[in-house]
This record gives sequence, C-alpha cells and structure tokens, in this order.
Amino acid sequence: MAILNTEWTRGSIAGFDGEERSLFLDAPAPMVCLDETGRILLPNHLATKLLGRTSEFLYGRPFVAVTHQDDRRKLVSHLARVAGGDRGEVELVLQMPHGTEIPVSMISSPVLKNNRFDYSNNILLDVSRYRSVEETLSKAQEHLTHIAHHDALTGLPNRYLFEDRLNQAVLRCRRNGWLGALVFIDIDRFKLYNDMHGHEVGDAVLVEAATRLSLNLREHDTVCRYSGDEFILILEDVTSVADVNKIVEKLQDQFSRPIYGLLDRPLALSASFGATIFDKSTDDTDALVRQADAAMYEAKLKPKSDFELYSPRSEAAASNRRMLVADFETALDQGQFWLAYQPQMDWNTHKLVGAESLIRWDHPKLGLVAPSYFIEIAESTEYSERICKWVIMEACTMLRRFDDEGLNVPRVAVNVSPRDVCGSHLIEFVEEALESSGIAPGRLEVEVTETSMLHHPPTAERVLGELANKGVHLALDDFGTGYSSLRYLRDYPFDRIKIDRSFVAGLITRPENKVFVDAMVSMASSLGIAVVAEGVESREQCQELADAGVDIMQGFYLARPLTPDNFVKFASEASIQHPVQTQAS
Repeated sequence: MAILNTEWTRGSIAGFDGEERSLFLDAPAPMVCLDETGRILLPNHLATKLLGRTSEFLYGRPFVAVTHQDDRRKLVSHLARVAGGDRGEVELVLQMPHGTEIPVSMISSPVLKNNRFDYSNNILLDVSRYRSVEETLSKAQEHLTHIAHHDALTGLPNRYLFEDRLNQAVLRCRRNGWLGALVFIDIDRFKLYNDMHGHEVGDAVLVEAATRLSLNLREHDTVCRYSGDEFILILEDVTSVADVNKIVEKLQDQFSRPIYGLLDRPLALSASFGATIFDKSTDDTDALVRQADAAMYEAKLKPKSDFELYSPRSEAAASNRRMLVADFETALDQGQFWLAYQPQMDWNTHKLVGAESLIRWDHPKLGLVAPSYFIEIAESTEYSERICKWVIMEACTMLRRFDDEGLNVPRVAVNVSPRDVCGSHLIEFVEEALESSGIAPGRLEVEVTETSMLHHPPTAERVLGELANKGVHLALDDFGTGYSSLRYLRDYPFDRIKIDRSFVAGLITRPENKVFVDAMVSMASSLGIAVVAEGVESREQCQELADAGVDIMQGFYLARPLTPDNFVKFASEASIQHPVQTQAS
C-alpha cells in the first residue's frame, strides 16, 4: 500500500486507499507508521489516545520526542535495525504531555517497496497491567523523582538536576585533570513564534530543539532545559577549545535547518551559543553559568555571529544589554534615537535617487550604540511597535524637511521588523506619517527581509498588499540569502530587490558571485523589478555591478550613513534630475 513521503503536509499524510486507511485507523491495537528517521507518518485512533496527543500534533513528530529520555538511545538503535530490514521488539516508556508514563512493548515490522525500506508498522502494547504491584510502586516513585528533576515539555533534565550534574562534572574535572565546557543556548526570536502562531507552536519548537540537541551530543555530555527558550550543555572531557568549537558547529548545522510539519511551510530556526571553559581550578559553578550566559548575549548582539567564547568583554556586553533594556523607555521619551541616511546613487548618471534611513541610539552613558546591540532587544520586547512608529514618522518628517530646504530626494526607505510586517499597526503608522508630513506615498519605501514573511505569510501578504495599493514602494532586502526568495517575487508586490552585501563583497574574488548577480539582474529585469546593490566598497565592485546591469548602488565607497545635516550638505552638492513630488494637502 502506498504511504506518504516526508514533506509533512496534510496532503502527503493521506496516502492509504480508503479501505486500507480505515482498517489501519480503526485497528484494535495502537499503531504508528514511522519513516526511516523515526518520525511519525501516521498514528491510528488508539495510538493518539494512548499517546495523549492529537493526530495533528503527532504528524511529523520524532517518535523519540514522546519517549522517556532514558529510553531514547535504545529506541534510536531499535529503529536503525528496523530500517535495515529487521523485525524486532523493544520495551519503552512513553512520556505523556503532563508527565505520566506508560510502559509499552513496541513491535516493529519494516515495509519494503522495490526491495527498499519504505516505512515501518509499529504496534504499541501497554504492558503496565502485567507488572507486579511492587514494580508499579517502584515506577511511581521513579516517576515522581523524574518529574522533580526533568522538564515536563521536553523531557530534558531541568534546572535543579542541571545544578547537580554541573557540580559532579566540576568534581570529575578536578579529579581527572581534564577540561570541560558549559554552553548556553538561546533560541532566536522565540517570543515571535508564540506571538505569531500561539503557544502550541512555540512548545513544539522547544521540543524540536531539545530533540536536535539530544540526538547530536556525545554520550557522556548533558543537555538541560534551563528556562523558557534557554538550554545548557555540559561538555566533559574536552581536550581544547577546538573540541568545543567542533561540537557547537555540529549543533549550529542542526539549528540552521527549518522545521517541517508545524505549519503549512518550513519554519526557520536559529539559535545563539555562548560557551565558557572550566578546568581543575574551577570552584564557582554560578560564575560559569554567568559567563556562558554573557558570551551567549555577546553572540546575539554581534552582527553575523551566533557563537562566542567567554572573555571579559562578554561581561561588559551582558551588562550593557541590561542597561539598554532598562533605558529603552527613557530613550524613546527623551529623543535619544535619530536616523542616519545612506545615499543611494545611480552609477551611470551619478545622481542621488534615494536614501535608506538607519536608526541610531545616542546613549548618555554608552555613547553611540551600534544598531546590532539594540535592534534585537527591541524586536524581543514591547518596544518594537513604538520604534517602528517613530522611524516611519521621523523618515517622512525628514523628507519633508529636505523638500523645504530645496533638495530633491526622490525616495526614503525605512526598515521594518518581522513583528511589524505581521502586525496591522504598520498600515496605520504609514498612513499617519504620510498624512502628517504631506509626503506622496510613492516617495516612501518599506524594506523587509524574507524572515518577515516566513512567520505568518497570510498577514504579511495582506499588509504588504495594502501598502502597495496605497502607492507605497516595497523592497526585498538581503535578496538571495533565504529559502524561497523567488516565490516572494512572484507572490508579493515588490518594486525593488536589494542584492545582499555577501554577493557584492566577493564579486571580484569569487567568479560564481558574478554568475549569481547576473542571474538576479536578469530575472528582476524580466519581472520589471529594479535592483539595488548594497555594501559597495570599491570602484571595481561598482564597475562589475554596472556591467551586470545594476544601476542603483549603496555603500561606503559612495557614501557612509550620514547625519541629517551632513546628508543635506551631500544632497545639495549633488545634481538631482528628478522633480520632487508632494502630496496635495
């Protein structure tokens, strides 16, 4: 009988013919079909009842995620033998959503297609009634102990068990003279998962993260759920920092892969890692946790970095982050934020054709704060909407000032976060800013990244569609770096794409970058979409881009981001060929 593939869509799960499907779903014993990797392809009715979860929740879920942690390695070995064509039986303890446990005997049979493994049928027999009263009482005691020391959602050791295991690891380190490492992991933008899709999806993301961590560590290492979306790894018997880097790189690769089966599209997943090393001289485990935590926040705040090893500067970064969180309200109220403007030039005519507005924070104690330090904080707090509103209003107001000073700045672009693209408030903010400033909608450009559409496409499509209908221009930023950029050009009303700086940076030294740029320009041209190259830092890059058909460029070679006054001076010295359009009042 035909069975589903591993796309994890509802359509692919309806693979049985009508009668066969009915017989399977109504079978008198709990049964699940698993694929080669151990993910659930289809549970029958009694299996969903036994597992205490809905079919929708179980589809695409690793079966190991509903299994007691102590049995997971045994299960993985068993399923590997079944995938190799062997029939077999294994005893497992299933972990229910609220912490209860059910011992089962899992009888597995491989189903072959063209002499190759296709899927496995697995019968789950509840064997608890065959256990003696003494065994039941013993299990109950073990269960209570497990609940006290393990996280109910992921099945991982919790914070209390972690503290004990870390103490034991440090003692072994002293006794044996080896090195150890503590790695702090935080799921990026986790609050956005809950806000956009609900806590059920958020919980599923945590379970998937726990599974990926558990299945990719060495046997003698420990992974714990520390709190919320934070996990901690205890790595023992490492010989050098290189060992830690190797382990973290392996985990980074796991976290770079999207999650399938939770939504009707892949769900992007990423995490920030921070680590600290301990040796035989270590005696303060609390300090280790603080150090790993500080290194993780340093990684989160540094551009294009998702792993940092602890150093004294990590403490400063963590301290600065706490200060920035505390000072956000004051900064908004006291006008500490301002916008810099980076010119966008036409390389052929050397005319100014627009500018990208870039937010800056002039902190009274820290001075000029890099955007990478506070943008992440804003997007994970309630300040995101206020920042969005302020940026759009300030950009439109400044564009009006440029008009009043006789400058011809055809267009100003603003960047909006994924949270704002998926919120109806964005339309309200744009309307208010345009009405207040009197700027024509066509002179405002909203820049979004692919990530903005991944979280909740229906809302993003509606919001961006309404903005386009109002005449506001739309640009897709960081083009070429995402999962499905081509689809977004087809489905969303973008006027421009911005070639990611990573393609521009290697344009001279990597011939394949030139091929990619040529393809992007050709495709955009056929769709009637303009192309902007960002991150241009040399004349050679400008010439290569021009030869590829890119006219509009932005980067340090042409002009750095400028203060409003310096931008006025820059624009006044440029020869502008386009007439200024203002909205009729």
